[in-house]
Amino acid sequence: MNLKDLTREQKMLGAAAACGVFVISLFLPWFGAGDLSIDGADLLPSYWIFLIMALLAGGMFAAEAFDIELPEQVEPVKLGALLTLFPAVVTIAWFLDAPGVGDAGRQWGLFVALIASIVAAGLAIWIWREEN
Repeated sequence: MNLKDLTREQKMLGAAAACGVFVISLFLPWFGAGDLSIDGADLLPSYWIFLIMALLAGGMFAAEAFDIELPEQVEPVKLGALLTLFPAVVTIAWFLDAPGVGDAGRQWGLFVALIASIVAAGLAIWIWREEN
């Protein structure tokens, strides 16, 4: 499959799905050692901000893909791209350097969050760049 053959709607639905996977990954184990595991919701300060950002971005992409009318003031692609960037940057930062976690190693939930946030941001930026 050639990625250049993806339609605008397919990219938007992909970004919306990646946002949904990121939301789920917040409740998966991100770090752990032995029997101890820490999920993203416990690890991130004010995780609900990331939850709301991902839900809003995913909802806007899905609404735009299904041609649901949004208020005129809302530019779903631009705002969705900006909303996906913040969780992606924070997830990358936690992946590269996890301050205060100690000897706990990275768990599979962090990898899911990392991939989902990068895919969501990448697709969102791709759509945004095509429109400008």
